[in-house]
Amino acid sequence: MINKTEYTHKQLVKRAIKWLWGQGCAVVITEMAGRGQEPDAIGFCSTYSILVECKASRSDFLSDKYKCHSRVGNSMGDKRYYLTCSGIIKSGELPEKWGLLEPYDSGFTIVESAGWFKDKAYDREIGLLVSAMRKIRGMMPRGTSVKSYYYHTNNRATLGILKE
Repeated sequence: MINKTEYTHKQLVKRAIKWLWGQGCAVVITEMAGRGQEPDAIGFCSTYSILVECKASRSDFLSDKYKCHSRVGNSMGDKRYYLTCSGIIKSGELPEKWGLLEPYDSGFTIVESAGWFKDKAYDREIGLLVSAMRKIRGMMPRGTSVKSYYYHTNNRATLGILKE
């Protein structure tokens, strides 16, 4: 099977969603602004979260170090990964504890495993989850119980909740 070597940002985000669900995340939120940070994809498992930043170009990766949450280290995610095509991030360029994923037609390669972050932005994660739930509540009839739901808006924000 031939592996695809280039993906658009949108395609990488879709791949991140599938990867996060495969990691056991029950809730996955993509491209939704949350108090100074808009993660490309973040998945919430029962006791931890995994952040995935998708980079379709080298310049996009290099500009990441100028973002506020990257400079001060106050970011979402107990584990943090970059998802890029092969060759975009060179050896030794990853921020400390960040992992690296590369997609292929048949799945993913974990080029570098992520470490655990002890100093994450809990308030940003909670704010993001509350904002997502508020959006769902506004779309559902009063008293509705959500067991499995997929929500997509025109501003690219996506929320998926899976049955456990």
